[in-house]
Amino acid sequence: MDINERRDALRARVRKKLDGEEEIPGEDDDLVVQEHEITMSTTQNEDLLLIDDKSGLLTLASSLIFIGSVLGIITGLLLLQGNPTDLLGNTLEVDDVIDVRGIVLESESGDSMEDVTIELLEIGSNTVLQTASTNSYGYYEFQNVAPEKHIIRVTLEGYNSVERTIIATNVNQDAFTMTPGEGTVTEDETISSTGWTLENAVALSTGIALVTIIAGVVGLYSAVGARKQQNYRRTQYLAGIALFSRGFIVFGPFLILCGMGLMVLAKDEFEQPEVE
Repeated sequence: MDINERRDALRARVRKKLDGEEEIPGEDDDLVVQEHEITMSTTQNEDLLLIDDKSGLLTLASSLIFIGSVLGIITGLLLLQGNPTDLLGNTLEVDDVIDVRGIVLESESGDSMEDVTIELLEIGSNTVLQTASTNSYGYYEFQNVAPEKHIIRVTLEGYNSVERTIIATNVNQDAFTMTPGEGTVTEDETISSTGWTLENAVALSTGIALVTIIAGVVGLYSAVGARKQQNYRRTQYLAGIALFSRGFIVFGPFLILCGMGLMVLAKDEFEQPEVE
């Protein structure tokens, strides 16, 4: 007879006494409860409560890691959504014809120069396509120019001529600086720059967004591992990787760290708490 059956028998005996019924001889023998049985029963109940508490900690840890990882995935998607790809596309879009504008300055005084002759030449043949003169503010403009390589020649009596090779864009050209002399200064602005470009910024932003999303997905696997109580150390490593998801900068990593701390408290409940 186990402890539960004995308790039921004891309750029945008390009821009989209260009802005034006579006791059956020998019935008390089965109701003797040993002290070690009571201690064992109490210990088992305490162990069950402890197990329930630790299971609750793992459930909470799994939930925190899951929420932090989801925040990281959302952050990565927002980074992709805010990617300047559209800006890059608009920058690279080329119209059929554009207007080319610029200014001419005097090298020593820095003042704008009026009535300077500006010629737009075709690459290769040096054919003059358009001619313009600077206004009183030193500005010039060529209209309906094909967006390709051209040469702009700037001439004024008493100053060195400037021949600059450009790729025609809607952006204002760099200022021409006229220096006294009788020679010709050649410039080339078509040489590509080796510095940081918009394409580099787009690539970096996309890479960060992808790493953020991948780290968030790894965090989801960690949350599942904590929920199923499988392999403590691997689950902690995956949660550590999930920190790179950077969910809303600090909120996601904070939740994941809290989940990792709770797993430390309940690591004995894992199937493989430590790696030998």
